[in-house]
This record gives sequence, structure tokens and C-alpha cells, in this order.
Amino acid sequence: MATGGVITNSGKNVMLNRTYKSSPDYTIPSTFRVGIGTTTPVVSDTALATHIPISNGTVNDDGSNTMTSSDGGENSTTNTTTYKEGAGVADGSAQNLKTDNSSATKRWFIADLASAGTKITGTEPVSLWLYIKDAAALAMFKSSGTALEVRLGSTLATDYFKITRTASQLAVGWNWITTGTTNVEDLTETGTVVGDIDTFEIVITTNNVTDDWDDDDVVYDLLRQWATADLSDTFVTGYPTFDETNKKVTLRYYLNSLQANGFPIDECGSFNTDGTPLMIDRDVFTSISKTATDEIAIVVVNTMV
Repeated sequence: MATGGVITNSGKNVMLNRTYKSSPDYTIPSTFRVGIGTTTPVVSDTALATHIPISNGTVNDDGSNTMTSSDGGENSTTNTTTYKEGAGVADGSAQNLKTDNSSATKRWFIADLASAGTKITGTEPVSLWLYIKDAAALAMFKSSGTALEVRLGSTLATDYFKITRTASQLAVGWNWITTGTTNVEDLTETGTVVGDIDTFEIVITTNNVTDDWDDDDVVYDLLRQWATADLSDTFVTGYPTFDETNKKVTLRYYLNSLQANGFPIDECGSFNTDGTPLMIDRDVFTSISKTATDEIAIVVVNTMV
């Protein structure tokens, strides 16, 4: 059920431009994107709150590989109960990030992504999933400053790009840790990343050296990347349809069983195909948890009054 929607300022500009210019500057809306943002839509929006990949993109590590540990971490173990589907991965496993209460800094890493999966492409965004079982486990994450750091680089612990989160930016359950639409090479860099981006490291800092959660309390899964083209799909054939009497246009989007799996989808928007696509409208609705057993049709009706 929809909870809010608007035609954006850029959408209105496209309509005016294509109505009154003999040679319009903008293309028509013909694609859609979906996301996991719940903020109230406003006319000044130029993008979804949180874009998610509709297509699979590239899997860099599927979560089936053991992560080596250092400092307060222990080598990870495979979890076949708590894992994330998506990106066409069918391994049905994730990694328990185990601890040994020897250091407040806890590290788990894959030293060679090229052998474990696929090395990182610096010119694309990246994401992974982190599961936190309950409030007790989350309370161990450092309460001030950086609690989670994801490092993607060329040399472990010294040369890497990083994604950081504070404890307040994390929640119980699955957390999608993503660069959003920012490419890896545009992230903050520590040291000097030279050559392939093929090291992957998760660093969690806890409040105390002795903080030691149960083995399956914190779980990692599915490091992946995507190109801009993976964020969108085209309208269902035959749409939009027009009701000139009531001044309405109806758009229809469709996600098949292979698309956008693993995400709680609760926003969508239509876009044109300009070099930098313009968002025409944005709608937020009751969250739909998308799995491989789901096919979802979204119908949007825009009305001019």
C-alpha cells in the first residue's frame, strides 16, 4: 500500500520541456528503479533515498569462503541457517564472525579476492550484508566513533578504501552496508592503493577487550558490485497508458523471481534515459520482502490536477 508519492520538480521540468519545445532536451521516462528508503517523498527529490540493484551485478565473495582473523577475531565458520539470498547466489551460506575476547579491535579478512571470488572494480559501487542477532550483541559495538569498518584494498591493514559505520547507524537484524551510488575509488583512502583491489577486510571495534559474542551473533554475507545499468529496468510493455478524461497516466513495473532478491523494497521511481537520468516521480509504500519465490508488479498512477 502506498504511503506517499510526488511528481518531482525534475519530472515537471521534463513535462514542460517536452510539451513546449519543438526540439525537446530531455528523453521520456521509460525506466524504473526500486529502493529501501522510507523518507517522505518531496518535490525536490532527485533520487531514491537508497537505490538497490535490480540485476545481479558482480559477486565478489558469495559468503562461502572462510575469513582469516587477527586481533580479537577468530577464523570465521560457515552458517547455513542465517544467510542472505540475492545476486543469483545459491550457496545458502554465510560466515559467522567469531571473537576470542583478546582485543577490542576484531578483524576478519580475505587476502585474495581473485582466488575466493572476483576482485573489486574501483569504478563501481559495492555492498555487503551484516547480521546482528540481538540488542545484546549490538550493545558490544563501540558506542562512540567508528564501530564498523569495511576495507577494500591492495594491502591488508595499510592500503585500502573504507566504508565506516557507527553503532547508531547499525540495527538488530540484517544491515545492508553499501557505498550507495559512490564508486569504491571515490571512498576515503588509507595509505596508497596500488594495483588490483583484491583484499577484503571487516573490522569491528567493541567497547571492551573482553566483549565476546556467541559464534552466530554477528554474520557476514555477500560482497557484491553493480554498474549503473543494474539499478534500473524498463516499464512493462504497453505502459504507460493514458486517461485523458481524468488526466491520469498509469505506469507498470515488474520484478521477476530473479531480480532484487534479498531486499525489503519500499520505494520506487520512474526515470528517463538522459546521460544523467532524471527522476520523474517517487513513491513510498509498505515494505515488501523480495525473495526468489516472489514476482512483484508495481502500478503507479500520476494525476494532473
